[in-house]
Amino acid sequence: MKPSTVFSALAAFFLAGVHAQSVEAPIPGYGVQDFSWEVETTPGGEKVVLNGTIQEVYTELLKINPRFDGDFAEYAAKNELARRDNSASSLNKRNDVKCNNYQQAIRRRIEEGIRYLHSVPGQPTNGPGPGNCGRVSCSYNSAIWWCNDNTSPKTLPGFYNIAQGAQVVINQCDPTGVYVSGEENHADKWRAVVRYNVC
Repeated sequence: MKPSTVFSALAAFFLAGVHAQSVEAPIPGYGVQDFSWEVETTPGGEKVVLNGTIQEVYTELLKINPRFDGDFAEYAAKNELARRDNSASSLNKRNDVKCNNYQQAIRRRIEEGIRYLHSVPGQPTNGPGPGNCGRVSCSYNSAIWWCNDNTSPKTLPGFYNIAQGAQVVINQCDPTGVYVSGEENHADKWRAVVRYNVC
């Protein structure tokens, strides 16, 4: 399964108003909310709202439509080309990166999450902060979080912004190691966090 196949059909993304109680915040004192994804189950078909990380949503989509990957193969090919245009080599060194300030995540699993996020169309919105976080990707206890420190909701140009933030953490903290953790902070008061998290 190619990651670009998974979420090429996503129509919208937003932060649910329900606080997630079972997931610990990536930063002490921060709140956690579940992400919700509005997705088509078949091309041009019914849309459903599913909660969780991109991995959890994909699992649910396959239960609803076992042919999901094949149904959206054309979209997947287009998104794969777009992902290649946003390669990690094009990212400049950034100054506001903190390394090894959290429990370590498995670098390979974070890279998988980055590939998934590059395949998601649309603009993510995170509810008002400061200190509001959502876990957008988590597999094998390795998570990518997106936190908003603005007092109002924050909308990014695309999911690739979160993916690039996580890639910058890898590039500057430990590009060749087995484990990695850190965060990239942006001047407009949001951050991408890479760290261990139970999932």
